[in-house]
Amino acid sequence: MNRYIVEFKKNKEQESALLTPLIPGKIIKVDFVPLQGEIYLPVYYNISLIEGTTRKRIGKLGAWIAENYPLEDYHLRTISQNKTTLLSFKDKKRAILKSPSNNYEIITINKNDLGKRRRETLEKNGFFKGYDIKRNIVIGNYYLFRRKKKIRGLLELEPEFAHTDFLSLVVLDKLLDVLKNKKTKSIESLEGVEDIEEGKYSNFILSHYPVNRVKEAIEYIDQQGEWETFCELADKGKPILLNGPTGCGKSTMIKWYAHINNIPFYMAPTGNRETSMDDIIGSWVPADPKPIKAPGALSLAMVHNGIFYFEEIGPVDPGVLYGLHGVLDDKKLTIQSQYGFEVIEGADNFKMISSGNLDSRYTPIELSDAFLERWAQIKLIYPDKEGTIAILMSRAAGLDEKMATLITELIFDFRNILASYKKDMGLRGAVEVCQASLASKQSLRKLIEVYMLNPKSTYESDQTLYKKLMERVNKRIKG
Repeated sequence: MNRYIVEFKKNKEQESALLTPLIPGKIIKVDFVPLQGEIYLPVYYNISLIEGTTRKRIGKLGAWIAENYPLEDYHLRTISQNKTTLLSFKDKKRAILKSPSNNYEIITINKNDLGKRRRETLEKNGFFKGYDIKRNIVIGNYYLFRRKKKIRGLLELEPEFAHTDFLSLVVLDKLLDVLKNKKTKSIESLEGVEDIEEGKYSNFILSHYPVNRVKEAIEYIDQQGEWETFCELADKGKPILLNGPTGCGKSTMIKWYAHINNIPFYMAPTGNRETSMDDIIGSWVPADPKPIKAPGALSLAMVHNGIFYFEEIGPVDPGVLYGLHGVLDDKKLTIQSQYGFEVIEGADNFKMISSGNLDSRYTPIELSDAFLERWAQIKLIYPDKEGTIAILMSRAAGLDEKMATLITELIFDFRNILASYKKDMGLRGAVEVCQASLASKQSLRKLIEVYMLNPKSTYESDQTLYKKLMERVNKRIKG
């Protein structure tokens, strides 16, 4: 077992929990800011990594615990080091902790069930409460000891399990003690929204966030029948994942469908390692007289019965994506807002569509089968030469076929070279070249360099890749 000491330190301003891992000189710290009077949920606490004299913020912990909330609504969400964990209660004795890689059952230790020797050893050191951590079998424990009014913790884990997954468990009892007697501020009508039915966040969205539609879009040019498949699935409201390389037309397809069908369209921030559920569902923002929950793209799409588009899901923390399972399964989303908790349900026209380049050569994170099986997946590839020529000519009105063919040949030349560098050559740069060639005073070679070569060789010091690509340009363009 690996063992980690937990200490609770208090100064004049605040109290903190310090988790000391096995790595010498490194401490994880969670700060508890004093709370006065009634509170708004969630209550957020900063997580920091202390190494020597350096302190770096590495995440946050959100707590949904209060006197006037039922136990089943108590939960702690931790976002730290690109990982999200969720600790929620089943009953007074059991909780479930979900991390990106594992689910754990947290069971309160009954001292009467402990062996005599173990119980005596623990009680000798001031043991007063503890938890077994189970994943099929017990893989760890968390003990709390009190001696001379000072509380310390001991976290024990099998070596293959990460201690950072259990930050919410480490501070659970402290937060229960701090928050359980706190009342949330009363749900009152906000200034200017008195006509909204109390307790209805969906009505708040309808009243304050107008429908967004795609007013202009580029027509998607079908390559291998994928457009017909996409339309059939989207019309039936099936969750769709478009999997294909950069610049193959994934976003163009979705926006074209939304445009021609006049469906409300909401796009989440492009997925990355820092993406959280708040980015997708919505986050709290300051307002007068009290904070409000500003809805995210998913909430808006569900309330307005439109399309939710999540671009580039590949690098997103799987723990965050786990939070989408309920929406994928039954089109239901639980929202915690200034009106309390509400379940928002997407109607017939609500659609979830995501995209990404999930090629293992370019995507370090592998999404779980449980997540992938919830989507109908369409795999896209780059169009062939004939299709590429057609796309370039459609995107650059007035472009002659000779120029479109030249740029297309260069695209295929570049892809052959870039493959060994684990890079792709999409159509965005080529489209820019074609459009600029009709009006720019720059030479065609310079346009290709600016829009196609330089973006692929940005971080080169010796320009090896740039030179290889430029050799192909010089062979195709004489003079």
